[in-house]
Amino acid sequence: MANDIRSKTILVIDDMSAVRSAMRHVLAAMGAMKVDLAANGDEAIRRMESVPYEVVLCDYNLGEGRDGMQVLEEAKQRHLIGLNTVFIMITGESSLAMVLGVVEYRPDEYLIKPITRQVLEERLEPIVARKVVMAEIERAVRDGDLTKAVAMAGAQLQAHPTHALDLLRTRAELLLRLGQFEAAGESFEAAGRIRETYWVKLGRGQVRYYAGDYPGASAIFQTLIAENKLNTEAYDWLARAHQATGNHEAAKEALSNAAQISPRSIQRAQALGTLSLRVGDTATAELAYRNAVRLGRFSVLRDPSDNAHLSRVFMERGNTKEATRIVKEARKQFAGDNKATLVLAVAEAAAYQQLGLGDAAKKAMAEATTAYKASGSDLPADLAMEFAKLCSANGNKEQAAAIMADTVNRHVEDTTLMEKAKEAYTTMGMSESGEQLISTMWEKVAAANNEGVRLVREGRLNEAIVLLEKAAREMPRNATINMNAARVLLLVMEKLGRRADLLARAKEYLDRIPAAQGAHDDKFQRLRGAWIKLAGQPLS
Repeated sequence: MANDIRSKTILVIDDMSAVRSAMRHVLAAMGAMKVDLAANGDEAIRRMESVPYEVVLCDYNLGEGRDGMQVLEEAKQRHLIGLNTVFIMITGESSLAMVLGVVEYRPDEYLIKPITRQVLEERLEPIVARKVVMAEIERAVRDGDLTKAVAMAGAQLQAHPTHALDLLRTRAELLLRLGQFEAAGESFEAAGRIRETYWVKLGRGQVRYYAGDYPGASAIFQTLIAENKLNTEAYDWLARAHQATGNHEAAKEALSNAAQISPRSIQRAQALGTLSLRVGDTATAELAYRNAVRLGRFSVLRDPSDNAHLSRVFMERGNTKEATRIVKEARKQFAGDNKATLVLAVAEAAAYQQLGLGDAAKKAMAEATTAYKASGSDLPADLAMEFAKLCSANGNKEQAAAIMADTVNRHVEDTTLMEKAKEAYTTMGMSESGEQLISTMWEKVAAANNEGVRLVREGRLNEAIVLLEKAAREMPRNATINMNAARVLLLVMEKLGRRADLLARAKEYLDRIPAAQGAHDDKFQRLRGAWIKLAGQPLS
C-alpha cells in the first residue's frame, strides 16, 4: 500500500482545519507525498479543475456552500474525476437519509468519523488496486473513444479476472452509452453468473427498457423494489418505463416514493415537478420545485426554470406574493445568465399581470421579448405557452402566434402537451387556427416519419435520406424529424462505412435537439451513442 499511495495525488476536503491537518498526518504516515487541502466545496472544485486527483477524501458537511454530495455531483458532471479516481465520502452522521443520499451518487466508499490510519488503509487499499486497472479505460473515455474503452475493458477482463465484476459493470454501462443494448445485456448476464448483484438485475431492466419492452422492464424494476423498498434507482427507472407508455400518474407516484426515501437528488426533484404539473398536481409540484430550488443553490445542475416553475405553481395556488418573491431572489442568483433572464422575465410578467400591475408587467414583458429573440426561443414548452398567452393579452398577437407555432413544431407528437396548446389557443382567441396548425403539423410529421420508416425497411436508404432531410429543412425545430434524419444517415454509415459528410450532417441534426430535452430522451441518447461509435472509425 505504501508504494501505491506514495505516487498518488490526493485531495482532502474538510471545513475544519484540525481535521484537515489530522488527515494530512495520517496520509503522510501511510507514505503519501502529494496531499492538497481544501476548506470548502468551492476551493475543492477549483483545485480539481487544475489537478487530476487520483484520490479524493471529502467530508459530507462543508459548512456554507456546496456540501460533499454536491462536490461529487459537479466533479462527475464536469468530468473532473473519472473511472480511475478514488472518491471517498466521510461523515460524522450515519442517518439512513444521509447514507442513501450519498450512495445514490456512487462514491467508491463512505466512512464514518473518526478515521484512523488502520481504517483508511483497510478501505483504501482494495479500491486503489481496482482503480489501477481502470486507468487506461478512463483515458479512452476522456478522449471520447468509448468503443476503445469497451475493448480495453474486455482486455482487462482477461488480464485481471479478480476485478471481473467491476470491469463487466463498466463495460456494460459503456455499451449502454453507445446504444449497443444486446452487447450490454451480455455483459450484465456475464456479471450475473459471477454474482447476482442489485446492479445486474437493474441492468437487465435497463436493457429491456431500451429495447422497447416497457412492460418487461417495469416488471424487473417492481421486483427490485419489492426486494428492497429503499432501491431509489429502481423507482427512477420504473417512472421512466411508465412515462414511455404514457402513464404519467404512475410515473409521478414512483418518483414521489423515491423522493420520500432520498430527498437530496435535484434531478429527481426536477423530474417530479415536471410530471406533477403535467398531471395537474400543483401541491406535489410545489414541494418538488421547492426542493429543486433549495438543492440547486449550490449545485451544478441548478436550472432557472425550476424557479420559474415554482413561481408559476404559487400563482396557480393563489400565492402571488410568494410567486414574485421567488423570481426576485432567482434574478440575483442567476444574474448575467441569458436563459435565466428569459424564463424569469416570463414568470415575473405573469405574476405582475395577475396582480394587476400593468406597468410592471409590460416592463417584464419587454425584457422577456428581447431575451426571447436573442436566445433563439430557448423556453420549456409550458413556459413558452405561458409567454404566448401574455403576449396575446398585451396586444402582441403576432408574437403569440409565432411562439405557439414554434412550440407546436417542436412537440406536436406529445398529445398531452398538444391538449394544453389547444387550451392556450382558445384562451388567446385563436382556437380554429391553432387546431388547424396542430392538425397540419401532425400530418406532416407523421407522413414524413411513416414514409421514412417504410423506405428504411425496404432498404431504400438514399430515398429515405432525401425525404427526411427535406422534412428537416421544412421543420427544423421538430425533434423527431431531426432525430430520424440523423438515424437514417447513421444507418447508411453502419452499412457502408463512415463518411465525413454524412457524419457532419448527422451531427447537425442531433445538435438541433435542445440539451435539456436530449438529456431525457432515450432515442436521442441511443443516436448520440451510435454517432460517437462511428466517429471513432476510419473514413471510408
